[in-house]
Amino acid sequence: MTIHLSNSSDPNAKAALTRLNQLKQQLNLTPSNASKQTVLDMTRERNAAEFNIEALAKLWAGSEKAYRDRQNAYNFIKNDPELVVQPPRNFLELDRAEFREFTMGQIYRLAQLAKEINSEQMYEIGRAVGIYSESFSMRFGVHGLLFKNVINMLSNDEQRNYWMPLVNEMKIIGCFAMTELGHSSALRGLETTATFDVNTDEFIINSPTITSTKYWIGMAGQSATHTVVIAQTIVHGENKGLNWFVVQLRNVNTGELMPNVIAGDIGSKVGHQGLDNGFIQFKQLRIPRSHLLAKWVRLDRDGTFHQAPNPAMMYATLIPERLSLVGGMIILTTQALTIASRYGVTRRQGPKNQQIMDYQSHYGHLLPAISFMYMVQTSFETLDEQFSVLTGGGSIKDEIVYLNHMGELHAISASMKGLVGWYCSDILETCRRCCGGHAYSAYNAIGHIIQDYGVFTTGGGDNVVLLQQTAKILRYRLMQQLENDSYPEFKFKSSSHYIVHAKHYMGQDKWHVESDHLDDCLKDFSLMTDALYSVTVKKLHRIEKAIQQGATENELLLENVKVAELHCAAFLLEDNAIRFGRTKPHTLEPTVAKIMHRLTGLWGLYVLHTYSDQGFKEGFFTPDQVNAIETLYLKTCHDLRYQIIGLTDAWGYPDFVLKAPIGKYNGDIYEAYLDTVLQAPNSISVPSYHTKYIKPLTERAFK
Repeated sequence: MTIHLSNSSDPNAKAALTRLNQLKQQLNLTPSNASKQTVLDMTRERNAAEFNIEALAKLWAGSEKAYRDRQNAYNFIKNDPELVVQPPRNFLELDRAEFREFTMGQIYRLAQLAKEINSEQMYEIGRAVGIYSESFSMRFGVHGLLFKNVINMLSNDEQRNYWMPLVNEMKIIGCFAMTELGHSSALRGLETTATFDVNTDEFIINSPTITSTKYWIGMAGQSATHTVVIAQTIVHGENKGLNWFVVQLRNVNTGELMPNVIAGDIGSKVGHQGLDNGFIQFKQLRIPRSHLLAKWVRLDRDGTFHQAPNPAMMYATLIPERLSLVGGMIILTTQALTIASRYGVTRRQGPKNQQIMDYQSHYGHLLPAISFMYMVQTSFETLDEQFSVLTGGGSIKDEIVYLNHMGELHAISASMKGLVGWYCSDILETCRRCCGGHAYSAYNAIGHIIQDYGVFTTGGGDNVVLLQQTAKILRYRLMQQLENDSYPEFKFKSSSHYIVHAKHYMGQDKWHVESDHLDDCLKDFSLMTDALYSVTVKKLHRIEKAIQQGATENELLLENVKVAELHCAAFLLEDNAIRFGRTKPHTLEPTVAKIMHRLTGLWGLYVLHTYSDQGFKEGFFTPDQVNAIETLYLKTCHDLRYQIIGLTDAWGYPDFVLKAPIGKYNGDIYEAYLDTVLQAPNSISVPSYHTKYIKPLTERAFK
């Protein structure tokens, strides 16, 4: 099967357009006052923005150059039939086989373009394609992030010099064989073994049970030639723990599986149909000793095994995986928010025929979500800078320093993945509800986004487990500080820096901000961060004391989850408060600085409101303060109501990326929606099953 989804110069596309115009003439469709009003409403909303939308878009993109490059990339891919599905075909109608092939075709097309275009432009083009298709983003990311990062971070210099050129030029295509059928990402229970044969100087990779089958492995189903495998390492009959190995799966020329490898596609999924998730079993497969990734471990020829200083070092690659997943969540969620926001200001309904965005149930839910997107996006810059200390060609040589930094980055990335994963899931459901029945149409993309998003709540680690791990790290840091006055030195400001001042926070019995002066928080964000840190420290201390007095971790599991969420939410607030706490930071365009200041304030109020029960339980918030927080929070949402379109416009998504007629930039949603339906295959025709099933019924004689 060959899929060539041709551009608008294709005769088939022209014929489809002619057919569409004929159908519209037959239907005698003329714009109504209601459909004309949608354009006027959208224009009015856009003009109501109290900030420079393009300047905010540049902040979102990272710089003026990044914004310009991204728009150029969108323009570049828009009419390329190998990268973007062209009319009359609809991206949202591809079946599984078409989707798998088209997505691999995108990868191939970009590899060809890389020979002609410089790396900086290619990065933006690839990113634009990833925003257009989450399946592409995930499929290419498996190779370009997961597979590549394991080799880059866990190889010694010799291994890195050998493998990285092959990875970068895609002379091999890689995947990431971690999760197993019976164990998911519960790594200690993994069953795949790598047994060293000292006689042949080889490892024997084996899948001893059904549950040891590597499962859900992206790219393993059809396309990966190689994989990195994490396996229990057996040397001289002793289990030396989990280590990573490079293993070849398929012949690079023929695509046939290598001997003693069984792998295949796991078939249809709820989302990401363009990604060939697969299973892998190894049947006593032999690989060279040199394929053990040896930055932190080493195996001598005689079988002498040199263990990693700490087993946790083997898991450092999971940090960039989580951060990349968070990036994917933001892309999908901002697209859904853009669609829901544009529909919300163009749809009119109610006793006064008002815009549905005017209802508190709309703006009161969408605005905090929009502010959250901006908080996470801007904090990504901080996390990228912090994570660079673990990479950079192995710049940290001291094992303790490396472990301290990895523990800190594990804690914030795990809690970020958990908080963003769950809140974005709620946001997507909010967007679906805000679009009413039209969100049920596949053509409006909300359903497709929700399907693609589903994997993020469990992929890369279950959110409950990740948040629990963050809480344990924070509790350990807290007790070290309280009992030993000990806290590690970091090369950056850590997310848990407030623990250094734990005794101060423990000593604060009440929040000193009076309920009738709560709006001071929107002028001085430290009033909110101090409150959140006080509640977090008190809660961590209470959990730890309960554990010491005999409570089990399971009995306090949900408490741990909540405090880890709060830790991450407070990190986002403080990180953005540092950037935007002043009304006019000199590095930003003034109106952008002002709107980001307002969004940061809204996020702080959202966190106080959402977790006010935790502060109340710790005796830190009074009932009057809780009520005042809610009142100010809802008022702040109302005050930002007419900024919604400008805020979502700044994300810069073209219509062809959003794919939803009800999310059209110009607001002409109804004609675009009907046009989409009329272009669907067999939209107006006699069904193929008419003669078989309908005609026999309608031709029956009455008794």
